[in-house]
Amino acid sequence: MFTSRRNFLTVAAAATATTAFQTHRGVSAQTPKAPSPPPPDHPIAVFAKPFQEESAEAMGERLQQIGANGIEATLRTGGQIEPANLGEQLPRLCEALSKYDQRVLIAASNINSVDATSERQLELLAAHRIPYFRMEYYRYDFAQPILPQLARHAKAASELAVLCKSLGITGLYQNHAGKNMVGAALWDLQDVLLDLDPSAIAIAMDTRHTTVELSQSWPAAYARVRPNLGAIYVKDFAWESNKPVNVPLGDGLAQPLFQKIAQDGLVGPLSLHMEYIDHRPSHLLEQRWEAIANDMLTLKKWLGQRAG
Repeated sequence: MFTSRRNFLTVAAAATATTAFQTHRGVSAQTPKAPSPPPPDHPIAVFAKPFQEESAEAMGERLQQIGANGIEATLRTGGQIEPANLGEQLPRLCEALSKYDQRVLIAASNINSVDATSERQLELLAAHRIPYFRMEYYRYDFAQPILPQLARHAKAASELAVLCKSLGITGLYQNHAGKNMVGAALWDLQDVLLDLDPSAIAIAMDTRHTTVELSQSWPAAYARVRPNLGAIYVKDFAWESNKPVNVPLGDGLAQPLFQKIAQDGLVGPLSLHMEYIDHRPSHLLEQRWEAIANDMLTLKKWLGQRAG
């Protein structure tokens, strides 16, 4: 395990070199370099949770060094910015990141329905040109019948989709593993989200959670929800003592699903999550940065394999 900023910079330089090489392969020598190139069709965000103790400027500098395009910011209870403070603090976050050509690509939120508070928050996100927000999960109450719950969630999602459409922002519903999580099986989302315009609300397919819950049957579930994909969440796991354990990207079982998605065509942004080192202790911050830099290298190799 790496333990110093010097090692982080070494890995970050390799990630940046990989990006430069891939860019060079796709541009002819006669093509003039645009002064302000647009963001890639499938920008790579880094989930900010393991790094949110950093200042926004320090985070932006590190993200630039590893070749990221921005962050999935935690704009939720306990996150980088508390929802009540969005109006004051979100402009500062966006400005600090922009100094290093970074931006908030996705906002992880507490929003999964429409009320006055969620409407104000989404208006702020849209005003700062944040294109996506991650929705709060819907959950099952097993003391109640399942189908009426799905109908209620579908109604809430439909109302939220109308608001998203009016603001030009896309809600992302991540399929999170867990026995009470709506969407963990993917099939249940056909009763909640699949009739919605994916430009308003789409599915963020999580390579780790999908493979955990549907280790052998994910191809059918993936095919069912493919038209509604809006983003890819990239992380990995392995089975240890009959339990799923988070591992560095490429050391587990998630790559076949990622390869299938890439083969069919990537959709929207990629959000790279590093969850195998505890996100809380400050003394592990450097290890977390070194880990995400290594995961970025692996992801770019996967993308290079797709391009080749």
